[in-house]
Amino acid sequence: MAHRKIMIVDDDANCRAVLSDALEGEPYTLLEAVNGQQALELADKELPDLILLDIMMPGMDGGLVLNKLKKQERTRSIPVIMVTALNSDTQIYVCLNDGAVDHICKPFSNMVVRARVRSALQSHAASTREKPLAANQGKVLGFIGVKGGVGTTTIALNVAVALLKTKKTVAVAEIRPYAGTIAIQLGASSALNIDPLLRYEHPGDINPQTLGKYLTNHPTGLRLLLAPPDISEQREITGQQAEEIIKGLASMVDYVVVDIPANPTKVAKAALRCCQFIAMVVELESSGVAAAPAMIKALDAWGVGGPLMGLVLVQRTADTPSMTVGYVRSHLACQFVGVIPPAPDLCAQALRSGSPLVLSHPDSICATALGELACRLAAEHVSALTF
Repeated sequence: MAHRKIMIVDDDANCRAVLSDALEGEPYTLLEAVNGQQALELADKELPDLILLDIMMPGMDGGLVLNKLKKQERTRSIPVIMVTALNSDTQIYVCLNDGAVDHICKPFSNMVVRARVRSALQSHAASTREKPLAANQGKVLGFIGVKGGVGTTTIALNVAVALLKTKKTVAVAEIRPYAGTIAIQLGASSALNIDPLLRYEHPGDINPQTLGKYLTNHPTGLRLLLAPPDISEQREITGQQAEEIIKGLASMVDYVVVDIPANPTKVAKAALRCCQFIAMVVELESSGVAAAPAMIKALDAWGVGGPLMGLVLVQRTADTPSMTVGYVRSHLACQFVGVIPPAPDLCAQALRSGSPLVLSHPDSICATALGELACRLAAEHVSALTF
C-alpha cells in the first residue's frame, strides 16, 4: 500500500523527534510543522492522511489550528489526533467536540502512539469506504469517440469550460494511465496526475481526500485529474479504480466530465456505467460513420445505450459532399445531441494559445455550438436535436 502522510505539529523539536521515533519503521511519510500557521499552510498543500497536533503552542494554539482546519473544505476531512501534556478533561472535550478523532497525553509510549495512529487511519478509511453515495452527487458526463483522433478530448474540454458559465463547479478526468492531452490543450503542467492513485492496492482508498491531492486547479476554474503524458511504468487502471475515481469526483463537484478511451475495455465499460449521460463523438467522414454502429451496439450491450447516450457529430472540414448530417442520421439509429461545425484554424489557434475555443473565440459558430451542447447535457433530461 502507498505510504500515508502523517504531519507532526509541535513547537518543541524534542517532542517532534519523540513522535518521529515512535513512528519509525511504520509505512508513513512524516511531515513536520513548528507552529500553527505553518501547519495550516502545509496541510493545505500536502493534504496529509493524519495530523498529530500539539495543543499547547505559543501564538496559535492547537485548538485554534484544529478549528481552522475543520472550516476549510480542503482540510476538514483530515483526521486529527490532539497531543497534550495537560490531562485536562475540559480541554480534551473541547477538541474532540471540535472534530478531533482522538487524543494522546504526554508522556506516552511508542506502542500507544503507533496504535492510536493506526486506529485513526483505519477508522477514517472504513468510514470513507462505507459512506453511501450522497443524494446531491454531481452529474457525470462521459465522452467517448467511436475511434481515436476524432476530437473527443477537445469537445469534452470545451463543454467542461462552457459548464463553468453556469456558476457550477466542474472537474475533468482523463481515465487512462498515460498519453494524456488535456494538459497540452490547456498549456498546463501534468506533474499532478492519476498515476499515484493507481498505486493504491485497495480501491476503497481512493476517496475525495486522496483525489484532492492529485487534482490540478486550473485558472479557468476547472479541477483536472490528468493522465501522465508518457508511460513511466506499465500500470493499468482497473474497473473498480475507475469507478471509485469517478464517484469520488462526483461527490466533490456539480459536474464531472470524463474523457474515456475509445477502446471497448473493461475500464471503459466501468467508467461508462458511472455516467448519467454519454456523448459518443463521430466524425463526419466514411470510416468514422462506419465504426459507429459497432460502438452503439457495444453500449447497448453494456446497458448504457438508448436514452442514456447521444451522438455528437464533428465536421472537421466543410468539404464533405457525399457525407451529410441527413445521411448519417438515416444510417445511425441514435439520437443526435450536437453537431460541431468545422473550425480548423480556430482550433489550431486555441491549441497554440492553451485556451479552449469557447474562451479564445467565444463568438464563433463553433463555440456557440459547443455552448449549446453543454446546455443540453446539463439539462435534467437531455433532449435530442431536431433536423
